[in-house]
Amino acid sequence: MKFRSTSIAVLAAVPLALAGCAGGPGAAPAPAPKPSAPSAEAVAWTGKMCGLISGFSASQQNLPEIDRSNTAAVKDSVINRIDAATRSADDTARGLQDLGAPPVAGAEQLGDGFQASFTQVRDLLSGARAKAEQVDPTDKQRFQEGMTAVQQELDKGGQLNLQDELTQLEQNQQLNAAARKSPECQPLLGGPQPPR
Repeated sequence: MKFRSTSIAVLAAVPLALAGCAGGPGAAPAPAPKPSAPSAEAVAWTGKMCGLISGFSASQQNLPEIDRSNTAAVKDSVINRIDAATRSADDTARGLQDLGAPPVAGAEQLGDGFQASFTQVRDLLSGARAKAEQVDPTDKQRFQEGMTAVQQELDKGGQLNLQDELTQLEQNQQLNAAARKSPECQPLLGGPQPPR
């Protein structure tokens, strides 16, 4: 079973993505014996974790629109998009922190890894917001330069990925089995998404 690539954000028409999440090249793991049925606790914990991750991705599809009526409106609406995405990343990181100890051996690093990734996304977005605040909408050239700096900050999101965490989830037989039984994990399950 493979976990689907997870798109993280589209801000100011710039993708902020957790790239290459699943389906990358690599040696196929050796077949392992079929694990026993996951406990209800494992299914619930894994479902909460998946729900937080897929909830963040879904929230990025509903960010405020960019108002292109004038440069001041563009600046304000870009800041509003960044603020919405930052709140969502922060909520996701805190939700992952609040999951508590996993009921499955070897899963501690997984929750911590996801939490660290979303904390990194939040911090990156905060840096982009700081740059957006400095954009001067009264001068066309300075406005363009400022928005380019915001875009470059958001482009750093392309360097973030969840490959290690998704690999751990796939390789932990108990968590993998729990994910297959959890409705919240279904959006993350399946083969790689088609190219964008």
